[in-house]
Amino acid sequence: MSAILKHIQDHEAIELTQQLIRIPSFLWRESAIGRWLADWMTERGYDIELQEVPLRDGKVTHQAIGLLRGDGSGPSLMLCGHTDTSDWNGDIFRRDQWRYDPFGAELDGGMIYGLGALNMKAGLASMLIAAEAIRRSGAALKGDLIVACVIAETGGGVGALHLIESGCRPDYCIVTEAGNLDVGLISVGYVQGKIRVLGEFKHRVPYVNPIEKVMKVVAAFSPSYAQIPRVEDGGWLRYQPHRLIPSYPSMAIRDIEHYQDVTTVAFDLRIIPGMTEDSVREDMRARLEQIKQADSEFEYELVIPQSDQQPNMPAREATSLDSPLVKALIAAHKQVAGAEPEVGAGHRIGATADSCHFKGAGVTCWVSECSGEGFGEIYPDFHAICRR
Repeated sequence: MSAILKHIQDHEAIELTQQLIRIPSFLWRESAIGRWLADWMTERGYDIELQEVPLRDGKVTHQAIGLLRGDGSGPSLMLCGHTDTSDWNGDIFRRDQWRYDPFGAELDGGMIYGLGALNMKAGLASMLIAAEAIRRSGAALKGDLIVACVIAETGGGVGALHLIESGCRPDYCIVTEAGNLDVGLISVGYVQGKIRVLGEFKHRVPYVNPIEKVMKVVAAFSPSYAQIPRVEDGGWLRYQPHRLIPSYPSMAIRDIEHYQDVTTVAFDLRIIPGMTEDSVREDMRARLEQIKQADSEFEYELVIPQSDQQPNMPAREATSLDSPLVKALIAAHKQVAGAEPEVGAGHRIGATADSCHFKGAGVTCWVSECSGEGFGEIYPDFHAICRR
């Protein structure tokens, strides 16, 4: 590993993170950063595919996939990170509360400030510099190293799904999501959707007010992100608890809108392995039917997923501790950091990642977390990697 690590210079990871922050990449509008990343890897000799990703509103965006070829005698490894950052109606969330330019990437007191610095421009920079260290070292790869900069992780993993549909099937995948330098073997999934409560549109006479009716929905689905009891324990969800993800599943009402005779609540339900979109739909419908049985004027529509544009994230089982690259990650972390990493759900408990889609395609996958502090310090031993 020392032969590879000597090709890492801390300032490069910092400067690359800053450059990536300075390229706006709101969800669904990621072509500019995709093209920039494709150019960056092309200049350094990677085989590049700039994928055009169709969106369900008829538009397109782009993601960059780079490749360092091996000799075909060993397993393949993909390093994956997403390019999207969050927005609020097309602009920065709480822009007036930022102390720094959201796209300035200012370095102050050892911290980089900017939109997406943690989630996950630092993760992108980390994997790119790790790949560069391997390339510069001249190490003879036994298989291919794939560097995937995908779109729309916060949009349900549309970029990861497109990559899978394009035929990419690495043997192993490390997702460089934000966290605390843990080795994440498992993530929750989510089911997001809407409940439309129907009423009447009248004035000054008794009428069915959907705003009042929707309060029954809010009350029926428990406090925000508190564990929901199982049906057997008096709750409304069917599941078996998972030892690596205690306190889940849980749910929150994320938004309420009203227009004329319809009040709509948007929800986010974090699910665990064994639960599916279909099982959640059945359980939620049963809960809503309980309200309807007690109130004959209660009418509703359940919409899952929340839009045609954004799929839900499935919950997958944990990656095995016996996986050879899991062992290599743990050993490398200990060698570089001088301590054992937290292994399991770690600091990402309750968070999702594109790893769920790759696992569903049969790829051995985990999250090797990149923190905002010192993210460039830890890189695993890649000496036996890669064949697509």
